[in-house]
Amino acid sequence: MKDPHLRPARISVCIPHWQVRDMMSICLRSIRKHSRKYDLEVIVVDNGSRDDSLDYLRSLSWIRLIERPEESVSNWPANVFTAWDLGAGTASGELFVTMHSDVFVRQDDWLDPFLREISISPKVAAAGAWKLTLESPLYSFQKRVVGSCLAGVKRLFGRRARGSFRTGHYPRDYCAMYRTALLTREKLTFFPDDDLITGGYSIARQLWSRGYETRMIPVWEVAQKIVHVAHGTAAVSGEKPLHHRSAQRRAQARARALLAAGWVEQLRRDTFLDAA
Repeated sequence: MKDPHLRPARISVCIPHWQVRDMMSICLRSIRKHSRKYDLEVIVVDNGSRDDSLDYLRSLSWIRLIERPEESVSNWPANVFTAWDLGAGTASGELFVTMHSDVFVRQDDWLDPFLREISISPKVAAAGAWKLTLESPLYSFQKRVVGSCLAGVKRLFGRRARGSFRTGHYPRDYCAMYRTALLTREKLTFFPDDDLITGGYSIARQLWSRGYETRMIPVWEVAQKIVHVAHGTAAVSGEKPLHHRSAQRRAQARARALLAAGWVEQLRRDTFLDAA
């Protein structure tokens, strides 16, 4: 049964940001271009940018900019989670969407799958998909095998493996939808409560503990509507590199490929999308 209170719904999209003007401008323009059918509020939480990207964000009258000048890259990625907490507490929408600045929208109906799943029942508190990937099938397979082996070793020695959950079981936070009132009423936080720093798991676990459900959207359906460059901001920012050089190189290659795509270049040039 569908929840009648979700039609029509105001949706607040919250995006943390730190000094990635090119990527952020493309992200925001893609949202503006493909969201005319929705009642949308876009919140950008800037975590202490010191370059011209902050001036760019200040020039956009159609977004709500929250500045946190006390933040810095030294507090990354913790300030990403606290940015979403702050956004949820100030959002005007009934629904709250977490989003990364390295997510680009491709279709006008990009939020429809999220609305479909979260409207199934009032007990559904969140909707989203497992992570999108631009990795090669071989590398993805190798990563799953290695991850399974490491988890087995940790179980053997009595340690809980980080991410010891069923693959695909919770909405990843690069683009996930939540019920705003529930987040604020239950005083939930996106900040991980232990070493489980995998995006979206902490908040999902809090929802499950309170008897709520999370719904999964097929990855293939989400991949038709949005593109996510995993670790894209780390790839273009030399001040917050990934821990492993090989992962850094792969992220940089993915970011270069996407930023050079023709449809992305069109968004980069379409400055009219910045206007009020």
